[in-house]
Amino acid sequence: MTTEHALFLRAINTGARRVTNEQLLAPLVAAGFADVSAYQAAGNLLVSADGNEAVDLEPDVLTALLSDAYGFDTPVFVRSGIELQSVVERCPFTAAQIAATSGMVQVTFMGDRPSAEQISAVADITPAEDLVSFDGSEWFWLPVDGVSGSKLSVRAVEHIVGPMTMRTLGTVRRILDRLG
Repeated sequence: MTTEHALFLRAINTGARRVTNEQLLAPLVAAGFADVSAYQAAGNLLVSADGNEAVDLEPDVLTALLSDAYGFDTPVFVRSGIELQSVVERCPFTAAQIAATSGMVQVTFMGDRPSAEQISAVADITPAEDLVSFDGSEWFWLPVDGVSGSKLSVRAVEHIVGPMTMRTLGTVRRILDRLG
C-alpha cells in the first residue's frame, strides 16, 4: 500500500538562494523515494512511501539529508494526505471573516505543538486586526491586509515557536488534490 506525503521545506528559493526542481528532488530519489515530484518550485515536495524500509520520513532524518545535499539548513515538515485533509477541515475562519479581508488564510507548519506560553507570547504580538489560531502543530493566520501589509513579524513568531514554514490554505488544498 502506498502512502502519499507532502514535505514542506523552509526557505527554498527565497532571496538569493535558488534550487532547481531537479536539485530539490535528487537527494530524495537517491534515498529511495518513489513518485517524487515538486510543486511550485517553492519547497513543496510530494512523495510516495511504498513500504521500502530504506525510506525514512522522520523530519530530522529528512532535514539532515536535504541540508547536506543543498549546503544550507533546510528544516522539513512532513504531513500525510490524511493530515493535510485535517488541516483544510480545521481552518478556523468563517467565509465572512475571510471575505472581510484582502489577505489569504496562511497555514504555518511547525515541528512541535507550541506550549500555552508560546501561544500567549504570539497573541501578545499579534495586531488586533489580524486573526491567529493555533491548532496542534499548525497555526492559522488571516492577515487583514495580507502578509506584507500586516504588522505581525513572522520572524518574531518563529523566534517564539521554533522553526516553521508557511503556505496559503489554497496551496495546501492544491497539494492535497495532487496527492489524491
